[in-house]
Amino acid sequence: MLTDLYGNPHSENAPARLSSNVVEDVRAKTLDFLGANPEHFDFVFVANATAAIKLVGEVFRDLGEKTHSKSFWYGYHRDAHTSLVGVREWSNNQSHCFESDEEVEEWLRRPATVDVKRPDRHSLGLFAYPAQSNLTGRRLPLEWAGHMRHTDDLQNTYTLLDAAALAMTFPMSRVFSNPASSPDYTCLSFYKIFGFPDVGALVVRRESGHILSLRRYFGGGTVEAVGVIDDVFHRSKGQEGPDDKLHEGLEDGTLPFHSILALGEAIDSHKRLFISMEVVSDHTHYLTTRLQQGLMALRHYNGRLMCQIYHYKHPKQDDVSVESTSRHGSAVAFNIIGYDGKYVPFTEVEEAANQAGIYVRSGGELGNARVNR
Repeated sequence: MLTDLYGNPHSENAPARLSSNVVEDVRAKTLDFLGANPEHFDFVFVANATAAIKLVGEVFRDLGEKTHSKSFWYGYHRDAHTSLVGVREWSNNQSHCFESDEEVEEWLRRPATVDVKRPDRHSLGLFAYPAQSNLTGRRLPLEWAGHMRHTDDLQNTYTLLDAAALAMTFPMSRVFSNPASSPDYTCLSFYKIFGFPDVGALVVRRESGHILSLRRYFGGGTVEAVGVIDDVFHRSKGQEGPDDKLHEGLEDGTLPFHSILALGEAIDSHKRLFISMEVVSDHTHYLTTRLQQGLMALRHYNGRLMCQIYHYKHPKQDDVSVESTSRHGSAVAFNIIGYDGKYVPFTEVEEAANQAGIYVRSGGELGNARVNR
């Protein structure tokens, strides 16, 4: 930025072309960092993970209004981030919150046996879930998307994976290595991986991209032509021509090209410092294990436990602690308990931690469904 001039990429002058080239180079570099083959996946720049979720939700809302039921069906997991839960408001009360992994798995095996408030199992549907719980850090099964694709009654149901928390410390190549079993739509946020820049993405499985190309809204830079008076029409980019241009019809307005430039630098710096996400995953797993073991060992003078740590318990498996990176991420959910057995308010814990130079995330603002449980 000290030596080059970058301009609005919606033009053909030299600074604009420079920006356009940078954007496409970083798009390709980011797909490579995520382990997503551009032959099978497209990459859409968005403001953040919530913007990606909203984009997908708006498209399904628009398409649902064209069906006989005037809506689409929406299913979401109880561990969902608040932004995923919000999509249900567009489903005209045709939504269902899955209480557990077991209910999801039963639905995938035998859709007709689970009441999910869906009048027609073959109608347009969207199933959304987090790859990693914001609250407990436990990792949900990545194979659900592939299982759904092999279930006859769910052929018109698509998957939306919230990978914002997972991507921080997990090799995303494990999500995208097999396009046949990858989610249709995956959202993530890069500040959570690199710290900077503040930009997000929606990774789209190309075989499912046609759904997004049918959205009604169009913003600046996403249309080839538009009529506004006598001949009211518009022709969106990405609907015709090569498949690799799907993103052109979804990236509304001027892209934050300076932030995208910074993203390219962030990827290079990350690789130089940490080598790979596998190294990051192993190191953070070690740190998380030590943290949990240390918290569990804390006792008051009278022998009472000082911390209550929250695990997910599968009926047929052991507790999910931090023994496996495939089942648990780099987060530990806990409450502090006083010597008298009473819970210490999280506000007091956070204040004391701040004073000690320890920074924790407290409360349950972004994971209310799981906190309520």
